[in-house]
Amino acid sequence: MNKISRRNFLKVAGAGAAAMGLAACGGSSSSSSSVAASSTAANAAADTLSGTIEYWSSWSETENQALVLKQAADAFTQLHPNVKINFTFNGRDNRNLVVSAIEAGTQIDLMDANIDNVQKLWSENIKDLSSYIDKTYDTTNGKAYKDVVIPSMISLAGSLFDGKTMCIPYIPQAFMIFCNKGLLEECGVTEYPQTWEELMDACEKVKAAGHIPVTTDSNYCTSWVGYYMSRRLGNDRVMELAKDSSQWASEQGIKDTAEAIANMAAKGYFDPNIESNVYPAAQQDMVISENVAMYINGTWLPNEVAETTPDDFKWGAFAFPEVPNGVEGTEGGCYSTYAIAVNKDCDDAATQAAVEFIVYLTTSEWDQEFTNQANAIPMNVDHVWPENLADAQVVLNSYTSRYPSQTAIITNSDSKQIIADACLKLMGGSISADEFVKMASAF
Repeated sequence: MNKISRRNFLKVAGAGAAAMGLAACGGSSSSSSSVAASSTAANAAADTLSGTIEYWSSWSETENQALVLKQAADAFTQLHPNVKINFTFNGRDNRNLVVSAIEAGTQIDLMDANIDNVQKLWSENIKDLSSYIDKTYDTTNGKAYKDVVIPSMISLAGSLFDGKTMCIPYIPQAFMIFCNKGLLEECGVTEYPQTWEELMDACEKVKAAGHIPVTTDSNYCTSWVGYYMSRRLGNDRVMELAKDSSQWASEQGIKDTAEAIANMAAKGYFDPNIESNVYPAAQQDMVISENVAMYINGTWLPNEVAETTPDDFKWGAFAFPEVPNGVEGTEGGCYSTYAIAVNKDCDDAATQAAVEFIVYLTTSEWDQEFTNQANAIPMNVDHVWPENLADAQVVLNSYTSRYPSQTAIITNSDSKQIIADACLKLMGGSISADEFVKMASAF
């Protein structure tokens, strides 16, 4: 196999860091013909869209998602010469910068973030777009917008805002068990586990073949405990427990969860370095060593490790399995999306231009370009998913009930780190199931 050494990985990482400087803006060609200029002038005269749109984004300027946004904007403004789109790429801090900037009088027309952050942080600052998703557009082939994009994403947007569409999803994401499919097959695991018993059997086969069944790190260490607990008790109950430590000691489902994970640790199914794995060590080790079978992560994973993944690495993915005495099955899962919102203070003309750009971005060829250039999930139901997310597509399409990102166990910011520390120790075998319950509920 075409493996990449750790030394070469460091070279790749260094090159990536060097590339994080701001990209220079390219100059326009000076060789445009008078015919093209006349055509542009004619388009501008006939076009009804106009205005300058200020778009604040959660991508960093050098990320592929940002590059596609800029390319799409260039194409859109060629079609609509009276529209200008300016970007401010703030990275993930965007969610915390938008409201204060608006209050300070900064013009912001469009802004994007994870949809949960849009709901939590921007609800008072954005415009209801419900009427726009029922309309047809140039790129929707005579259908209403809502009928050409992933239904679960539109439903998610409505569920977060009492039935109103206050933002438009794009670049959907989901959280599940990702795996080295080739390694599983070599170990005799040819079908994805559907039950906990089948998963433990798969772990045993991987271990017997001399490989590591499961890894995780400081970022995602709550996932195994959180998913098991959600299957066992249900999402709503776990949400309660994340906020109320007084119920942990008496809740049988928590004891069952802790004992199941402790049993995995006792059998040697977790990475022996799991307690010291600091993100992104585990995901890089998974593709560089090709010795790790499974890792709960998001659909962004293959893209994040693309530079260090061997060409013949075979990605797979499956839903967290059913557990003994569980109340929820594989139909429940963590999924989310980024979303674009329009400032409530935008006038009608600016809103129309902004919405037209969102529709163009999520239904035209540029929606597919997010897949081609950033390995992202497309919104248009007719567009093709990345090959390395083919199994993940099956999982996301099977979800009918939603868990919060990385499960409800970490929805309380006051208890999140305490629970995470306890999860790492439990998976590392440093504490028993009973000790986990005591440590994780100390909030």
